[in-house]
Amino acid sequence: MIHIKRLTAGILAGLLMVMTGCKDYLEVNNNPNQVTAATPQLVLPDALATTGWYLTGNTPSGVAGNFYFLNLWMGYWNWSGNYSIATSDKNYQFTQGFNNSIWSSAYLNLKNYNYVDTQAATLGQPLLQGMAKIMKALHFQLLVDTYGDVPYTSALQGTTTILPTYDKAQAIYEDLFKQIDAGMALLAKGDGTLNPGPNDIMFQGDISKWLKFGNTLKLRMLLRQSEKADRASFIQTQLATIKASGYGFLGAGENAAVNPGYSNSQNLQNPLFGAFYAINGNPTTLNNQYKGNLYGITFYKSTNDPRLGAYYRPVAGSTNNFNGTLFGTTDVLVNSQVSDIGPGVLKNVSQNSPILQSHESLFMQAEAAQRGWITGDPKTLYQAAISESFINVGRTAAEATAYYSQAGVANVNWEASTNKIEAIITQKWASENGTAPFEAWSDYRRLGLPTNIPISQDPSTTVRQIPFRLLYPTSEYSTNAANVGAQGTINQFTSKIFWEK
Repeated sequence: MIHIKRLTAGILAGLLMVMTGCKDYLEVNNNPNQVTAATPQLVLPDALATTGWYLTGNTPSGVAGNFYFLNLWMGYWNWSGNYSIATSDKNYQFTQGFNNSIWSSAYLNLKNYNYVDTQAATLGQPLLQGMAKIMKALHFQLLVDTYGDVPYTSALQGTTTILPTYDKAQAIYEDLFKQIDAGMALLAKGDGTLNPGPNDIMFQGDISKWLKFGNTLKLRMLLRQSEKADRASFIQTQLATIKASGYGFLGAGENAAVNPGYSNSQNLQNPLFGAFYAINGNPTTLNNQYKGNLYGITFYKSTNDPRLGAYYRPVAGSTNNFNGTLFGTTDVLVNSQVSDIGPGVLKNVSQNSPILQSHESLFMQAEAAQRGWITGDPKTLYQAAISESFINVGRTAAEATAYYSQAGVANVNWEASTNKIEAIITQKWASENGTAPFEAWSDYRRLGLPTNIPISQDPSTTVRQIPFRLLYPTSEYSTNAANVGAQGTINQFTSKIFWEK
């Protein structure tokens, strides 16, 4: 079992020789006082663990997770009435200082993956290099989906490019497909090359799963572009490449998730669980701050969904009373009157950190099949995705079958759903509560689904619209002003990502 330890920035710089910054990173050496050579197989688990932290854990300052705010926007969570909320957090009128760690932490970890990529190439370790290329593509995809144009070709050049220029988002996306293909070609070398084994804390050296992960990531990026008619030719070309590879996509039981050996010790907990529970079991400030959203609770109740008890806990002192408030409401209830985040999201200190879950892959396959992009029966894939989402939050396949077999319930029962894409995306949204709000936000920006996600209830919400994007961070305007300034005036309500309608 690989264990993780927090390092100071100084020790980390000595170990990796590729990073600077204030964030403490996870490290695999059991003795942090014994500096170990920064071999690619040593840096890889650190980078993978940091990706898990990036998607589900706290910011470096420990205030709140990178994407926790999207659980508010997408109707999963709301703020507790025990806390006063800044108006800018309730009405979408945020500034350049909003969630800057999404930018800074991504680029810091990209340097980790870039180090693995370049060093593995030098040492003739194609499997490690292929893994790093695919993970670099994942992080750049997230950056593009959040900000649009970002530094790319000159972003990881170290001291040779202090002020990186910005590349066009669409051009970055197109190159990411090339990078994933290059990574998969390296992975396909297979036998006779160094396999990181347990240091691969995502797939434990299972190359077939890495190849499926590469294809699944490409499918995600293709679906992002589904509503842009001018992308049809590119999409078909890439689908042909995926089909020709023969590797398929991640399926049932094949979660892309990391676990370096989380345990109930300080700074060794799963980053999501540890954000909500201290090692003594007591709730943290974030646990007291984030509670159930009435929109999500109402959806699961109205569709007789057993996942209600996985995503939320009953109100204190009750066994089956689930309650919450809508985001931005002026009538926020105190903690004793609302539901906590549930045991399907916060399982235990050693739970895996999801990167791309199996049910997301199956929902994407269902959508692609419904669009005629890939072979396979959309209904079968849709029902398999629902079943997998149940299993991933601790419910059963039998419960899932009973759920999606309910006669006449639109967006649950396949036959009862006149708009199949809406049914797929609605159920995909229902499966991403607490663990993948970024994907729910992306589908909402792409398709406007689910259609009735409520806008913030705060009276100061003058622009009644969930933002299309985030603003470039303050650090760019202070240190890379000319290049970020060349992007023009950026507005979260009007400046769209290239794939948005």
